[in-house]
Amino acid sequence: MSNHDHEPCAAEHLEVRHLSDHEWRVGDRRRDERSPKKVLGYIRQRGLSFEVMNIEAPRRHYLFDRLDAAIASFTTVTSR
Repeated sequence: MSNHDHEPCAAEHLEVRHLSDHEWRVGDRRRDERSPKKVLGYIRQRGLSFEVMNIEAPRRHYLFDRLDAAIASFTTVTSR
């Protein structure tokens, strides 16, 4: 199953689901819960940093110093 054909999501359409005390799933609230296009990626807190795994770039992990910055990274295409 591939998730690589979805478009960047506008901030107002982001859905952040709390999975555990240090993990979140970021999705597109416009998509059906059962759709593979729903999930945009995951955020994991590692110490004082927030690591982003974006489905669009599964082998790249990005670090942010704030949760809100990590969430915002899903609203644009990252070309780092």
